[in-house]
Amino acid sequence: MTVLALMRHGESGMSIPDEARPISANGRDQARRSAAWLAEQGLEPGHALVSSARRTVETFHAMDLRCPMTATEELYECPGRRVLDEINGVPGDVDVLLVVAHFPGLPEAAAQLDPGAELPGFAPGTVVLLDLDDGPAAPGSGRMLSWFTP
Repeated sequence: MTVLALMRHGESGMSIPDEARPISANGRDQARRSAAWLAEQGLEPGHALVSSARRTVETFHAMDLRCPMTATEELYECPGRRVLDEINGVPGDVDVLLVVAHFPGLPEAAAQLDPGAELPGFAPGTVVLLDLDDGPAAPGSGRMLSWFTP
């Protein structure tokens, strides 16, 4: 059993190109608050899978977690199915997997994992926790546990 934490990056400023947008001071605060909420839930990610966009990498670093991180271009501007594919590509057995990425891929992935869940709006910094069945992340293989928006 794996707990999956799907997190939208913190609030970001405007920049061109889009993937170079930094998080704002408020975005750093959102990231810290979301990390604190995860800790309050007794969850410490064993690994983080992060979009290679600047704002997602900066969000991860602002969380000050002690887990390894893999940044990938595959999570940038991708559909929900691609998010699931990337989750399935994480090697080893991870009890808590954090994914820091973007809208609309994250809400699409959450909706695929738990089609009956009433999901939040995925504002910047939002974290959605899902309990995943053993085996690959696939449509219907998760149950939403809770969510937090800073």
